[in-house]
Amino acid sequence: MTNRLAQSQSLYLRKHAENPIDWWPWCEEALLTARKQDRPIFLSIGYSSCHWCTVMEGEAFSNQAIAKYMNANFLPIKLDREERPDIDSIYMLALQMMTGQGGWPLNIFLTPDDLVPFYGGTYFPVEPRYGRPGFLQLLQSIRRFYDLEKGKLNSFKEDILGYLQQAAILPESEQLGDDLLFIGGQVSVGVVNALNPGPRFPMIPYASMALRVTRFDWASEYTPEQACAQRGLDLAKGGIYDHVAGGFHRYTVDPTWTVPHFEKMLYDNGQIVEYLVDLWSAGIQE
Repeated sequence: MTNRLAQSQSLYLRKHAENPIDWWPWCEEALLTARKQDRPIFLSIGYSSCHWCTVMEGEAFSNQAIAKYMNANFLPIKLDREERPDIDSIYMLALQMMTGQGGWPLNIFLTPDDLVPFYGGTYFPVEPRYGRPGFLQLLQSIRRFYDLEKGKLNSFKEDILGYLQQAAILPESEQLGDDLLFIGGQVSVGVVNALNPGPRFPMIPYASMALRVTRFDWASEYTPEQACAQRGLDLAKGGIYDHVAGGFHRYTVDPTWTVPHFEKMLYDNGQIVEYLVDLWSAGIQE
């Protein structure tokens, strides 16, 4: 038996049409139903070629016990980020604020009255592993929190909403002063140089910002040129580059740029190639 996604124009949504989860598309009727029934919204955002989206569709979203609990306690909405990048960008920013990282599938829980997020993550396994809770266990904990901890819930929502509103405020001046450029360059070099354990992403916007500030004398104290050169070597010689078929993978699963996650995206490849060309043009060629 199919659910409401069967007639969707999105291939990604249609992939979930056979799930036992009673998915809704993002629409006013779904939001109104959640408010009337006072059910927290489980919003799951992804795209057709996303590896972990596909894994979760075949695991947690096809699990009968999870579906039974989900359908009774939440209003599940499935969204294709390529159809609604506006919604995706808002909740991705919220997820990054809550957890310090993002990715897809973007799985986030919203209060039905105002659609403010209060918990989120990316891939959740059926059983506890990878340091992540089992998905059914997580759903049960979130529902208990929603029902019994209204004070904490409202306080957390206020913080998240404040962060989102602040992020939406544009600077009054049309020009960036040297102080903001200095801070931006310093932050960008810090991101590029980060040695934390875990996967490695290209982070091209930060690398490009670091490369741009190499032209300023005041930037030399945090050595952006060295950081940019190392990022170029990691991209060109590391495992993120497909040395057999060409092109760049999305990221490496290890911190040494050795083992790739076997997924390639056009927007990543375009940014990486542009960065390497800019690096060469700037004279950083070793």
